[in-house]
Amino acid sequence: MNAILLIDDEPVIHDLVAAIATEMGLAFKGAATLSRGLELAGTSSFDAVLLDVLLPDGNGLEELARLKACPGNPEVVVITGYGDSQGARRALGGGSWNYLQKPLDYENIRTTLEQILALRKHAQESEEHRNIRRDGIIGQSPEIDRCLTTLANAAKGQVNVLITGETGTGKELFARAVHANSKRAQGPFVVLDCASLTPNLIASHLFGHVRGAFTGADQARDGLIGQAHQGTLFLDEVGELPMEIQGTFLRTLETGVYRPVGGKTEKHSSFRLVAATNRNLEALTREERFRNDLLFRLRTVGIHLPALRERNKDIPVLCEHYLSKLCRTFDIDSKRMSQDFLDTMIRYDWPGNVRELVHAMERAIAEAGSGPELYACHLPLHIRTA
Repeated sequence: MNAILLIDDEPVIHDLVAAIATEMGLAFKGAATLSRGLELAGTSSFDAVLLDVLLPDGNGLEELARLKACPGNPEVVVITGYGDSQGARRALGGGSWNYLQKPLDYENIRTTLEQILALRKHAQESEEHRNIRRDGIIGQSPEIDRCLTTLANAAKGQVNVLITGETGTGKELFARAVHANSKRAQGPFVVLDCASLTPNLIASHLFGHVRGAFTGADQARDGLIGQAHQGTLFLDEVGELPMEIQGTFLRTLETGVYRPVGGKTEKHSSFRLVAATNRNLEALTREERFRNDLLFRLRTVGIHLPALRERNKDIPVLCEHYLSKLCRTFDIDSKRMSQDFLDTMIRYDWPGNVRELVHAMERAIAEAGSGPELYACHLPLHIRTA
């Protein structure tokens, strides 16, 4: 639970702030002296400290830095009945969140606390996703930042995850990152591309089959659901999953039980499902081409990946990353990029997203030959003239 501390010697202020804390669901502690406030702040973790300036045993501003260094590194809001511009500058310059003058306004206090809690929540989430494994996920834009925050939260649990986005946005990279940051990271990561197989083959691949189940089944085969036990099953292009299989797969999702094709006995698998699609599954349900109940089960947590044109601030860092990576792959000397090359890359809208950008970088490196620098002229014509 979030908590706030009030250091003020006026009982009416304590009553006001305590009432606001209760309404907001916050833990509240109050101190009427500076020494008692410092004692509480040193032994408990607070999100915010509301600090009076003139206290019976000292000046609150003198202890501003000490309070900010207490457990939890709380934000400090200075309050006083003797407001002046010099005092405000001193408080803000010392690192206080804000400077409020008495008589205190209910809405002003509540709004200030809401802003502090929102900022700290975002900072905590950002710190969490900075610590996650994100192999191959390149970018620092707010758009990709939000996706990583959702990924970090999703990875902690066991719920199903649906990743949506245009082709080439990196859906499999995110699926692998969900697995890599989960408690199942030591288990298998099993992939099925639903768009690459016929309905009969999908059933066989998912559930496995017994010997003689169909022509050519000369031996039994474990399905991917069984192989994903204690790990993650990734269904790519799940929108292509045939209707005749969706009901059976939904039951497996709900129970963990499945039956191999042609088999008479059921088996059990504990797996976590991550699915991905570039299709509009809601539209497919309206067209009765995708089960609504399966969609609800798939998207317990949803991550929508932005198109590259929606996060073009990431293009320079993507170019730098793939230039270095491709030069190592091709075993050639490192190259640099000219400004006109980068300007052209940023200006293009990348309908094929990151995948298309990587192909363009490969083409440019090949065109540059032994030259040390990439220029716009090394890019395909349709990119230069867009």
